[in-house]
Amino acid sequence: MSMTSIEPVHRAVPATEAEREQMEAAFRAALEHLPENTDFPHDVRELARPLFEVGWISGVRTGHTGPALADVPLPPHTFGTALSNLSAALHADSGPSIGQLVSYHGSQECCHGRYWVTRIERELDRRGRESVLYRLSEYKNGTFVTALTGVHTWSVTALPQHWQR
Repeated sequence: MSMTSIEPVHRAVPATEAEREQMEAAFRAALEHLPENTDFPHDVRELARPLFEVGWISGVRTGHTGPALADVPLPPHTFGTALSNLSAALHADSGPSIGQLVSYHGSQECCHGRYWVTRIERELDRRGRESVLYRLSEYKNGTFVTALTGVHTWSVTALPQHWQR
């Protein structure tokens, strides 16, 4: 064997059918142990599934799933907290939509109040991070009148009302 060889000692092996079956059963069991009033959207569960699969199969291959297989599940809040964090992260970035009523509580205190979102601008900063800016308007005499522009996400709270004519 050469000293410059970077070949791994073990070859990567995809998950076996048995590992996938165990993972699916464990994933269903974890979901079933959540409190009844917990309702996570389908997309959150599907985003969590591959993460759970990696953890579960890694555990199976290293022999660390014994307690789980021996009917000693994690406390329900452990899995629920992970899904809650995923759900919050998934929906936190979405922000209000055009035509939605928002409460403005930004730096211009004299303008605090409720406005309609009439424009959303997404742009990248120098580091490649996306920033979202809103145009907020009031509805006066049958038309939207711009009240604030360049409003950051953290300066508004989306309200459940959407514009309906």
